[in-house]
Amino acid sequence: MLRQELQLRLRTTLNLLLRNQVEVLLYPVQELEQLLKEEKESNPFIEEICVSDRAYTLFEDRKIPEARYRQHPIEILTRNLRAELEGRDLEIALELVSAIDERGFFRGSIGEIAGRFGVPEEEVERIRQLVVRCEPFGVCSKDLREFLRLQIEEMYPEEPELTEELERALAGGKVSEPARRKLAHLRLSPIEEEVLVPQVTKVDAVIELDDGELVGYVYEDLIEIKPSRFYREVLARTKGEAREFLKEYLERFENFRKILNIRRENLRRILEEIIRVQEKFLKGEGELRALLVKDVARKLGVSESTVSRLVNSKYVKTPQGTYPFRFFFVRETAGGVSQEQLMRRIREIISAEDKRRPLSDDEIAGILRSEGYRVARRTVSKYRELLGIPSSRERKLR
Repeated sequence: MLRQELQLRLRTTLNLLLRNQVEVLLYPVQELEQLLKEEKESNPFIEEICVSDRAYTLFEDRKIPEARYRQHPIEILTRNLRAELEGRDLEIALELVSAIDERGFFRGSIGEIAGRFGVPEEEVERIRQLVVRCEPFGVCSKDLREFLRLQIEEMYPEEPELTEELERALAGGKVSEPARRKLAHLRLSPIEEEVLVPQVTKVDAVIELDDGELVGYVYEDLIEIKPSRFYREVLARTKGEAREFLKEYLERFENFRKILNIRRENLRRILEEIIRVQEKFLKGEGELRALLVKDVARKLGVSESTVSRLVNSKYVKTPQGTYPFRFFFVRETAGGVSQEQLMRRIREIISAEDKRRPLSDDEIAGILRSEGYRVARRTVSKYRELLGIPSSRERKLR
C-alpha cells in the first residue's frame, strides 16, 4: 500500500521534483508561498510549514511610494548617459534614445544616424551597445529577441545554453521545464508602465526604524519547516524499491531546506548591506549613495548573477516607502560616489559661494578633490548643467 501511494505521488509531482531548485532564488514572496504549499502537499517528509502570524502584517503593503520618486525611465537613462558620455558620443546616444518607441525599443535607422553625424555605422552600433547596458537596462534594444538575450546574459552568464532554449521558444518549439521557468522571469519590454513604483500586496523584506536604529527582516526569517519523524522512521525500516522512493523524497526535502537557507542568508546579508550604505536615505536624512551589485557580490563571496537573481522582482518596505531591491543599487561616478551625492555637494558649494565672486568649475573641482572626491573640471561642468545652474560668469552679481 505504501509503495502504491508513493508511486502515485511520484507520477503526479514529477515536474515539481525535476524543478531546478536554484530558481527558488528568483521567486518573489507570492511565488515562494505557492511553492511552499506545493512542497507540503507533495512531500511526505514535510510535516508542517509554519509561517509566523507576524508575516501577515509585517510584510503586507498596499502603499505606493511617494510621487517624487516617479521618474520616467528615459529621464534616468538620459541622466546616466550625460554622466557617462560626452561630446559626439553623447549626441549620438541621445539621438538613438530619441528614436525609441513607448516600450523602449529602437525604431530608427543606424545608417541614417551614422550619415547625420558623418561616422561609420559600426561607431553608432558601438554606442547603442553602451546605451542598452546602461540603466534602465535594455532601452534601445532593436527587438524583443535582443532584449531577452541581453537579460539572459545579465542574469544567467554561466548558462549560455539558455539562449538556444530561447530561440526554440520563440520559434514555437518545446523547451525544458527548468528553462521555461527561467525564461518566464524575463521582462518583455525595456520600459514597463510604472516600472519603478509598482503596487504590491506583499513584500519580500522589511526595514523598520526601531528607537532610532534600522532593523531588517526577510520573509524567510518567519518560516519554519518541520520534518516528519514518522516518515524518517518508516525509511529506516523500509527496504527495496519503496526505500528508493522514500530516499528521493528525503533528498528533495533536504535540498529544498538547503536552498531556502541560502536564499534567507544571502537576502539578509544584502539587506544588511543596503541598510549600512543607504542609512541616511532610509532615515530620511539624505540621498542614495553608490552601491553596486559587483561590490555586494564580492562582499558576500558569491557571483554577481546570484545577487542579481536574488534582488530581481523583489520589494522591500522601508520607512521611506516601498521600493524594488534594485532601487538601492546606484551606479558610481568615476570618483566612486553616486551621481546624486556629487550633484548635491556641487549645489551646496555653489549655494554657499560669494555671489560677488562665484566659483569657477575648476575651483569647485578643487574643493571637491580636497574633500576626497576624485573629479575633473569637466565632470563638475556636466553636473552643474544637469542641475540647471548657470556658469560662474552668469552667476556673478553685477
